Amino acid sequence: MLITDPEADKSAASLDVRVGCSLDPKPLYGTAHFLEHMLFQGTEKYPRENEYSEFMTNNGGMNNAYTSLTDTNYHFECSNDAFEEGLDRLAQFFISPCFSEDSADREVKAVDSEFN
Repeated sequence: MLITDPEADKSAASLDVRVGCSLDPKPLYGTAHFLEHMLFQGTEKYPRENEYSEFMTNNGGMNNAYTSLTDTNYHFECSNDAFEEGLDRLAQFFISPCFSEDSADREVKAVDSEFN
């Protein structure tokens, strides 16, 4: 769905992946949530950890994601001028994500902390 409003001062996008925690393999509960976290940790094109979030903040916006039973949703808003690059940055999550071992160890702990 595309909505346009020439009066708006910001642009936004949301991408929903139809995979949530109900599809986690039994011995590996939290896998979908862990993957949600890992996608924010850099891509081949934008390799710095948290570069995506910094870009959104530096362009008057915000970003977030959540994992439910059936879906994982990624969304952001930013200035109109930064929207095209923001979409590219979000798309890179699914084109060429980086999964570093250092990030993985930290994000396992973060997901576990959120669960507990």
